[in-house]
Amino acid sequence: MDQSVINDWVSYINDATVVTGDFFRSLPGSSIIIRYIKSSYQDDPIRSIWEALLFIFAVHYFLASKKSYLKKNYVPLSEREVDELVNEWEPEPLVQPLQKSEQWDLSSIPVIHGAAGVKVNAVLNTTGTTKPKQVLNCASNDFLSFANDESIKAKAVEVIRQYGVGSCGPPGFYGQQKAHISFESTISKFMGAQDAIVYAQAFNTGTSVIPSFLKRGDIVIADAGINLSVQKGIQMSRVTVRWYQHNDMKDLEKVLEQTNKEFRKRPLTRRFIITEALFENSGDSPDLQKIVELKYKYKYRLMLDETWSLGILGKTGRGLLEEYPLVSRDDIEITFGSMAHALGGGGGYCIGSRSVVKHQRIGSLAVVFSASMPAYLAVCAEAAIEELSDTSSGRMAKLHKNAVRLNEILATANLRSKNKLTIISRPDSPYILVKISEKYVDENYGAMEKKLQEITDECFKEGIMITRSKRLQQYEVIPIEHTLKICASIDHSENDLNFIGSILFKAVNKVLP
Repeated sequence: MDQSVINDWVSYINDATVVTGDFFRSLPGSSIIIRYIKSSYQDDPIRSIWEALLFIFAVHYFLASKKSYLKKNYVPLSEREVDELVNEWEPEPLVQPLQKSEQWDLSSIPVIHGAAGVKVNAVLNTTGTTKPKQVLNCASNDFLSFANDESIKAKAVEVIRQYGVGSCGPPGFYGQQKAHISFESTISKFMGAQDAIVYAQAFNTGTSVIPSFLKRGDIVIADAGINLSVQKGIQMSRVTVRWYQHNDMKDLEKVLEQTNKEFRKRPLTRRFIITEALFENSGDSPDLQKIVELKYKYKYRLMLDETWSLGILGKTGRGLLEEYPLVSRDDIEITFGSMAHALGGGGGYCIGSRSVVKHQRIGSLAVVFSASMPAYLAVCAEAAIEELSDTSSGRMAKLHKNAVRLNEILATANLRSKNKLTIISRPDSPYILVKISEKYVDENYGAMEKKLQEITDECFKEGIMITRSKRLQQYEVIPIEHTLKICASIDHSENDLNFIGSILFKAVNKVLP
């Protein structure tokens, strides 16, 4: 090669190097990089070489075109082949078709025409008629008739006009409104707690509260009769769980002792006993005072679900705690529940110490990420609690009277029918659960449900609407009871209660001869 050509290339490279160097030095922060390279090369030149190679590789990786890489498994298709594949493709349905059991279950749900109340106009598909029939409503959880209270309805209308029907945001963002703050203050005072927090969905209260305080490695001792929401909350928290036999205090103490021995040499973690005040699956209540004694003896905390007991148990409807004067609210670290039953509204609540509530405001998934409860539901629940606080209203006294009376009527009628049913719920509770006696029990799940549905259908034909305790068996962690649910209300008269007893056992005798 000609010497002049070589000289020209050398001169060009030198000029380019000088221009590049001047440009680089003019960049902000370039002096820091140059100083780093010099010191790095002096201390460890091998590392500088590796860094340079990695830099070149990174630049090449990000600048290289994706098309430059060979697609080893790529098979080119003609337009005809593409069309054939498209025509052969069959998309799966967005929703799977209902199974026979699901279709049967859906057809067994009565459709109410008009407003719900103590008497409703309803249609049951299994009766073969589409004409609404007036029946006595014994399936509603509105025990205190707050959902039909005209003054509460007026407050709901007023709040909807002011706030709308939803907050459209989580409490920590812009979903917290005056109605929520006011309700939290009211329910905490009513229940005798330091503070309270509300949840938008009743079912999600348990599944949000429990994981807020428990995680993998923590220990839970749970009653084997807890409801599905609490079961899922325990599952989601991924704790180590030990079950004790339903409402068996001796077994609870045995499990506590065994668990403490098992984990004695392991790191100290949070430990909770979890139970319900009024069990959804069985309608009975635990010995709260004994549980509190065991909690202190074995160094556990207590979490209590008052979903069904609020507005039902206690002289003033404050729940199970009101029946145990020796147990204080401070003995129960966390209490949560639903407002969708006796309060006639929706959503849930959790009460406890200020630190317990404060932790949920930043650590509960439902509070942080889910839209807050509609303001009108908070106002309606607050109005219901204020009504309960007014002992002169007589609601709780009337409910307790009707509950005891209906239990007596059912027990007497059951004796006349040779004990074909077994009442498993509390004898003073308006939430009544009955199951078929052992001699009529069929081990097949579907057969038992059909027997109960036949009784329900016969009752509907005769003028009362009760329901099966419908549960999703595939999601339950523990075995479930097949039961009928009968709810007493303050709107039921003495004649209504007698009518319920006579019709129920007329249907039972027909289905279970």
